Amino acid sequence: MKIPHPSHVTRCVSFATIAIAVSLLLAASSGRGELLFSDSFDYPTGDLDGQGPPPGSPPGQGGWVKITRNPEVAGLGLDFPGIFIAGKSAQLQGVSGFNSEDAFAAIGPVTSDIGSVWIGFLMRKTRPGGQADGFAVVAAIGETITTPSVGIGMIFTQNKYGLDNDTGEKGSRSVSSIRAGRKTVWLVAKLDFAVGHEYLWVNPSPDSEPEIASADADLTMTDEFKAAGFSYLRMRVGYAQCVFQFDELRAGTTFEDVVGP
Repeated sequence: MKIPHPSHVTRCVSFATIAIAVSLLLAASSGRGELLFSDSFDYPTGDLDGQGPPPGSPPGQGGWVKITRNPEVAGLGLDFPGIFIAGKSAQLQGVSGFNSEDAFAAIGPVTSDIGSVWIGFLMRKTRPGGQADGFAVVAAIGETITTPSVGIGMIFTQNKYGLDNDTGEKGSRSVSSIRAGRKTVWLVAKLDFAVGHEYLWVNPSPDSEPEIASADADLTMTDEFKAAGFSYLRMRVGYAQCVFQFDELRAGTTFEDVVGP
C-alpha cells in the first residue's frame, strides 16, 4: 500500500477547503430566492403531459394537463444568449378563428403573501401561412382554470407583446412597441403584489434585474387577482394559423430564479 506524501495530503485538503469556500461564497452572493416552478420540457417528444425530471422540472410540481387539441413536446429547443437551455420545447398549434391548443400545469397556490413573483420564458412564433393575427400566452390563473385573471407575455392581434388582466380579452391591456417576429424572444414579467402592478420586459439582459422604468409594458392588477393570486400556469394559442413554441418556463421570487437552470 502506497502512503501519500504529506505535501500531497496538504494540497488535497487545501483544494477541498478552497472549493468549499468558493461554493459558500457563491451561495452567499446569489440572489436566488424560491423557485416556484421550472420546466425545460426535457423529456420525450410527443403529447404535452406529465412532468420531466430535474432540471426539466423540480420534484413535486403538477404535471401538464391538456385542455384542447394536442400540445406537444418538440425535439427542437429554443436558444437564447445567457439563458440555460435543456434542449427541447413545448409546441402549440393555432387554428385561424378559434382558440385551439391549450394546456396548464399546477404551480400554486401563489398568493400576495409572497410579495413579488417573476415569470420568465422563451417564445418563438412561426407563421406557415399569411395569417398574421392571433395570440399566445403563458397565463397565471386565478381562482379557477377556466377564468384566468391575468395573461403574461401575450401576442395580440396587432402582433405585439403585452400584458392582459383577463385572457378572455375583456380586461385591460398594456402593449409594448415591439412587434412579434419569428425569432426567439425572452419574456420576463414581474407580478408585484405589494403594489398591485405587473411589468413586462422583452429580451432584458440576464446579467442584472431590469429597472421598472425600462419595462416595455405595465398594467395595474385587478383587485381579484391581487387578492387571490394564482395556482396554475397556462399556455394557450388562439385565432392564428401559427405554431408557437415555449421553452425554459420558470417562476420564482427573484429575478435570478428565472435566469438560472
